[in-house]
Amino acid sequence: MDNVFFENPPILSGTQDQKLQQLYNHLFNVSNKLNDAFVTITIEETRAEEQQTAAAAAQEQQGAAGSDFIKAKSLIIKTAELVRTEMQEIRATLTGSIDALSDQFGNYQQTITQEIIEQATGILQSFRIEERISGVEGAVGDFIRSQTSYIYAGILDDTTMTTGIAIGEGVTDENGELVEANRVVQITSDRIAFYQNGAEVAYFSNNSFYISKGIVTDGLQMGNFQWKVFSNGSLGLMKV
Repeated sequence: MDNVFFENPPILSGTQDQKLQQLYNHLFNVSNKLNDAFVTITIEETRAEEQQTAAAAAQEQQGAAGSDFIKAKSLIIKTAELVRTEMQEIRATLTGSIDALSDQFGNYQQTITQEIIEQATGILQSFRIEERISGVEGAVGDFIRSQTSYIYAGILDDTTMTTGIAIGEGVTDENGELVEANRVVQITSDRIAFYQNGAEVAYFSNNSFYISKGIVTDGLQMGNFQWKVFSNGSLGLMKV
């Protein structure tokens, strides 16, 4: 809507009737401008509501169409007599190691293995770190420690074809093959999710953070106000 400007009230002059007429003309012009502005605002609000309604209907229709597509896809795959899958794959393995020998304290070995598996659906980078200490005087056996982790970028959900990045820890078998992935963080275009023991415990979405339980050790600020934990253990609300 364009800006509405009102002229200053006129300086009245002449007879009493002439002054009343001048004042009436000024108020009449102000009234017309207010009516025109009100009509313009009403039209703009109506257009905005119509656009919002149309956008919501289109989004709902798109969501329904997407849901129908997913249902049809699932039914076709489940009832298909023949499913043919062709997937090219590129594998690469990179290794690094450290060997340290001490006549006094024993031997330390570290091996780092990175395996990269690239497919049309995404890229998986898995890391395995193995550490071994041996030859320690008085030790019953060797000290062995190992850990695995992974970074995956690609299609996270085969049903909705959602793409993103997942970071986590992996469980491997005796051959070093990844058999179970314990996802820790998942990032998509509209959501950042955090997992613990395979279950989603918190996520960011739609400008909001969702969590079932939280611990604030010092302070929590909301706008210009802050909940503060003081050194004596008391809790207070203050304006900052």
